[in-house]
Amino acid sequence: IILFLFIIFTYISSLWSSSFKDAFSYVNSFHKYYFLFIPVLFTSLNVNEAKNCIKVLVFSFFSYSVFSLLIFLGLFEIVDNGSNIDNPKGIMGYAIVTQYMLIGTIASFIFAIFSKKEHKIFYYTMSIVCFFSLFVNNSRTAQVSLILSIITIFIIYYKKELFNIKKLLISLLVLVSVLTISFFIIEKTNKMDRFENALNQIKKIYYTNKFDGSLGLRIYFNKVGIEALKEHPLLGFGPEDNVEYLKNYQENDKNYTYQKIFSTYHSEHFDLITRYGLIGYFLLVLSILYLIYKLKNINKEYYLISLCIYVPIFYISLANATFAKKPINYILISVFVLLSVIAYRSFLENKDIKDDNITK
Repeated sequence: IILFLFIIFTYISSLWSSSFKDAFSYVNSFHKYYFLFIPVLFTSLNVNEAKNCIKVLVFSFFSYSVFSLLIFLGLFEIVDNGSNIDNPKGIMGYAIVTQYMLIGTIASFIFAIFSKKEHKIFYYTMSIVCFFSLFVNNSRTAQVSLILSIITIFIIYYKKELFNIKKLLISLLVLVSVLTISFFIIEKTNKMDRFENALNQIKKIYYTNKFDGSLGLRIYFNKVGIEALKEHPLLGFGPEDNVEYLKNYQENDKNYTYQKIFSTYHSEHFDLITRYGLIGYFLLVLSILYLIYKLKNINKEYYLISLCIYVPIFYISLANATFAKKPINYILISVFVLLSVIAYRSFLENKDIKDDNITK
């Protein structure tokens, strides 16, 4: 219900846009299919079917990771879009596919922990393949998000046992192992210079107030997003008008020296807030948080899976588009519905069992 309120609110926001037609067209281009597949998935699937759908989806991330690794190994390349050994992104942009690889890495690991003994090797293999594929690609955002997500999920899940020495040591060992292997892959694939460039861009901002390079521009767009939020905090500018504000800001800012004028904030958080205001933003965030909360009380495995999907997306959304980028927006909403099926139908099943026990 909360998710639908968010979707409806995005359409309503067209009313305070400068062009209702353009704003409505933008929203409709992303959200019109939600009205088709959300009711179908939610009403037609049972708990086991929803679980299998999520596993199939994660398996597809693994399959794409294999596809990417084959390009990295030099078995073939895609000349038309520059997909080769140095940039083995495949048929889609690396900003999208690395999100799949990141989710595949953590979600497969959780499935391995909860799976039967005969299936564990399969899921661990999926996790390892997704992990290697993530780090031979070029997305610093997704790579850093993996580390931050592991730390965050550990803190959320073990918050009551943070000082349990055994669990703390195991978690630190896993984290150190991930960091070491990540560093090794990045170094061997000659991608360390991307992180060095990012560090230099931060230094340049600090010492000269110049926003250059990929990271520097992202920090600049976040700065613009804060200024935009001050002007229309609750309702936002409306679809498309927030982009016009960004363009005008760049054109009139004397300190902005980059040749290109961008039409995206490169941050899903600020893109949502400037379009739909804090009201729209919190409707979406609240729907996700409430879903995770309900799963926590119903299904331990899929509570962790929900964290494995939406914690990484939170971090990635700081520097990339997610809910406003096709096709990943459809995947994120589909997963939301599948997890909702698990939460809601499990709740009904537990309620029926309790009612039967009371009757007996």
